[in-house]
Amino acid sequence: MRDNQTILAYLQVTAHTRPFLASCYERIENRRASQHAYNNAERFIYGLNLGDEYLQSSLHTPLSVQPLLLYYSLTHYLKSLLLTVDPGYPATAKVLAHGLSTRKRKRQHYRFLEDDIRIQPNGLFPYAARHLFAFETTEEKVSMDELLRPLPFMSWIYEYKNLQTDSTGEPWPELLAHFAILYNLSMLVRYEGEWWGEMEQLRDRDDYVFITQFLKESSNRIPLLIAEWLKGQFHQSGLEN
Repeated sequence: MRDNQTILAYLQVTAHTRPFLASCYERIENRRASQHAYNNAERFIYGLNLGDEYLQSSLHTPLSVQPLLLYYSLTHYLKSLLLTVDPGYPATAKVLAHGLSTRKRKRQHYRFLEDDIRIQPNGLFPYAARHLFAFETTEEKVSMDELLRPLPFMSWIYEYKNLQTDSTGEPWPELLAHFAILYNLSMLVRYEGEWWGEMEQLRDRDDYVFITQFLKESSNRIPLLIAEWLKGQFHQSGLEN
């Protein structure tokens, strides 16, 4: 009943959100489904609102600010999604950390595609991976190349650059890939200002092409992926009829 363009707006109305959350909690056999739905509706809506606002702001800011705004946007969206499967989220402070880490000081001759992030045992990333996508990985770290390469909108750059890889790892769910890449880009903006400024000015590095293409497409893909996930929950709830 709801398409991807309207479901986010539809669920930002309390009268729609409460029965939606109640149905989500009833499916997981929570005995206090109605009460949790009542208590969580505003938090759920607030997360979607902030996700929208950060994303819209990213469309009108310089390149150096976009990774931060898109990362915050996706963070708030994911927290709202988690409220549909875990009425008690967040139960502890442990789940509020990023859940990822990266090397603060970059190596000489740093290349973005070769950089990697490490997956932490606690925090938003592993919690969302388990509860939203039933996704577990045995990898302790993953490179930007491994995350970017499977994304459909990046394929033409890889073909143009004729880049090869030996990676055989399983592709991540796309929302998780966006989260990890944006986390790393936001860390670059915060802690590697000289490198970032040089990349922007020169614009002749492969890094610039890959980063700008990803940021451009990520701003389009994030709300669509969030809406698709919520639409799946909507379908399972039986509220479409």
